[in-house]
Amino acid sequence: MAKQDTLIGKHPVAPNLFGKWLASTDHPDSDTQCHRSLTDLKTIDEDELLDLLSNELIKHHYNEDLLERLKKKYASLGFSEYAEQYRMLPNADKVRKGNLTEVILCEYVLGALDKPLVHTYRFRYSQNVDQSMKGDDVLLVDLDGEETKIYLGEAKFRKTPTKAVVEDISKSLSRDTKPLSFPFLSQRLFESETTRDIAEQIDSLIVETIKQGGGIIYAGLLLSNEKASDRVQDNLNSDNPNLLFISLGIENPTDLITNVFNRAQEKLNNPTAL
Repeated sequence: MAKQDTLIGKHPVAPNLFGKWLASTDHPDSDTQCHRSLTDLKTIDEDELLDLLSNELIKHHYNEDLLERLKKKYASLGFSEYAEQYRMLPNADKVRKGNLTEVILCEYVLGALDKPLVHTYRFRYSQNVDQSMKGDDVLLVDLDGEETKIYLGEAKFRKTPTKAVVEDISKSLSRDTKPLSFPFLSQRLFESETTRDIAEQIDSLIVETIKQGGGIIYAGLLLSNEKASDRVQDNLNSDNPNLLFISLGIENPTDLITNVFNRAQEKLNNPTAL
């Protein structure tokens, strides 16, 4: 079995979004590299791709209660002003790029593992949607097994891939990196009676992770143009044996992000269709 499969599982297959959209190549691993490159299959209809990605974007930014309130206010006088008061999608270009890249990494890992993991949609809790949120880009916890597993992710967008961004992601996910967002995750879980037991487990896990170290699987994502894979292959040099570096190289990645946000906003402008 390829090391990439051991770390996060095989590349998803259709009807999963990533199976329909992307081809996967697991490059030979070494002491300093474990790399999976993703490329556009160019078989999925663009309209369908924008529809699916915009759904994920909305899911990560808006909770169901807020969407229901927007639906009730839709077509009422002043709806646009009401909706703006509860805007959760960023307008800032840099934040948009970062947010969608994080959403892609989170959903890709979930799709590859193909099992329920404890996590939270952190963008729903942003205090300023036009500023990047602090903390771990992705934090997923697998409590469904004999051994608890933690998946920690770092995601970055670059219009043009460089050696520097590969090194930056790798450094952020060194073998000594510990999750920063456990308290945030447990706090969100404590808010509901249905997840309080899980929150207690997460609280205990914080202590164990600090005490023991290790037990963490790391996933880095670089979303960029079609040269992304080459830049990773040429420059990835990590000391972390549990790091999987994922490159996603597509034509015109900036246009994709703009179009996904535009599609999401169109849906939010008529939320009864959601």
